[in-house]
Amino acid sequence: MNTFLKKISLLIFLTGILSTCTDDEQIYIASAPAEGSFLINSSVTDIVLNDEDADSNIAVTLNWDNNSWYGIDTPISYTIQMDNVDSDFESPEEISVNGNNISMTHSELNSKATALNLDPDIASEVEVRLKAALNYDALPIYSNVVTLTVTPYNTLSLLYDMPAELYLQGDAVPSNWGTPVPDSQKMAQIDDHRFGLLTELVGNKSFAAISAPATWSDPAYVAIDDQQGSSEGEFRPAGSQTVPQWGGNPISSPSTTGIYKVIFDFTIGRYSVTSAPSLLTPPQDLYIIGDATPLGWAANVDDTQKFTKLNDYTFEITIPLTQGGALAFITATSYSDPAYKTNTASQDAEGGDIIASGSATNPAWGGNDIIAPTSDNYTITVNFKSGTYILRR
Repeated sequence: MNTFLKKISLLIFLTGILSTCTDDEQIYIASAPAEGSFLINSSVTDIVLNDEDADSNIAVTLNWDNNSWYGIDTPISYTIQMDNVDSDFESPEEISVNGNNISMTHSELNSKATALNLDPDIASEVEVRLKAALNYDALPIYSNVVTLTVTPYNTLSLLYDMPAELYLQGDAVPSNWGTPVPDSQKMAQIDDHRFGLLTELVGNKSFAAISAPATWSDPAYVAIDDQQGSSEGEFRPAGSQTVPQWGGNPISSPSTTGIYKVIFDFTIGRYSVTSAPSLLTPPQDLYIIGDATPLGWAANVDDTQKFTKLNDYTFEITIPLTQGGALAFITATSYSDPAYKTNTASQDAEGGDIIASGSATNPAWGGNDIIAPTSDNYTITVNFKSGTYILRR
C-alpha cells in the first residue's frame, strides 16, 4: 500500500512539472531592422557656421523615427557619429542622444568640425550617421549616411596680435644688441600663431624679439618680468602704447651655450627654449617616403611624392596618408643620408619637431618615424629654419 501511494504521488509531481513546462509562453527575441528602414534626416545639408550668438543659434537638426527598431520594447541608446568623408567612421566624433532628434548650435557643430580638423572658412564635407544599440552596446545598428557641407569659423584667439616679421635680438645672439639684425636671426612663421627659430644661444646672456631688423621695434616682445625661466615663460609686448610703457625684461638664455629651438606662441603669450641636436641646412629637394604614403617604402619614390619648395627653407606637399602608417622626409628619390624624422615618439597628431637622422648624426640614424594619425588627404609643411613640420587635413 505504501509503495502504491508513493507511485501515485510521484506521478502527480511529474505531471505538475510537465504541465508547467508546456504552458504557452511568449518568447521575445530582439532582431535588427531591415536594411534601409533605419533612417536619419537633416534639416539642412549646406551649413555656414557663424561665431555670432554661436551658443544659441541652431545650425542643424537631425531627426529619426522613434520606432521599436529591434521588434521589442526595450531601452535603446542612440549616438550621433560624425567623420570626414571616406574615413569609414574609423575614429568618429560622437554625441550621445536621448529621444529621436538632436539640434546642434553653431558652437557645438563648429567644435566637432574643429575636432575633425576642418579648415576654417573653407567648405568641407562631413558624413553623419546614427548608431543604435541595446544595453551594454549589444546588437548595434547604423542608419543611412547623410553628407553635410560645413564651413567652420576660426576659433583661434590670439592673446597678442601677430607681427608680420619677428627677429631675435640680444647679447645671446650674434648681433649683440646691434643693428641691422642678420637674416639668420629672423624667425620663421610656423603657422597662424607661432614663430620659431633654430639658433645658437650664448649661455647666461639674454635676448628679446623685435619686428624689424634695422631698429628696436615698438613694441618689442620680452619676458613679463624677471621671474620667467630660461626654458619657458610668459612674454608680453613692450612699447610706447603698452601699460606700463616699455615694461618687462629681456629673456634669459640657458646656462649652457648651444643650439636651441626658440618658439613664440601668440595665442597664449608664452615662449619656449629647448635644446636641439643641430641647425638644419635646407636641402635642394625634399620627398616623402613611408608605408603611410601611396608608394610605401619603395626603393625609389617619384615626383608624385616630391615637395614644392615655397622659399629657401619651407617645403609643402598635399598627399593621402594611411592611418597608423609611418613616414619620413628624404632629400632624393631613394632613402637619403641624412633623412629627417621627428625627435620624439610621443608626437602631436598635428605636427612636431624634425631632426636630421643619418650616419653622421648623434645618435646615428636617431629619431622616430612620423605616424599618420588617420587616413585622409594631408597638406604637410616642413620648415628647416624652425625645425618643425605641420600636418593639416
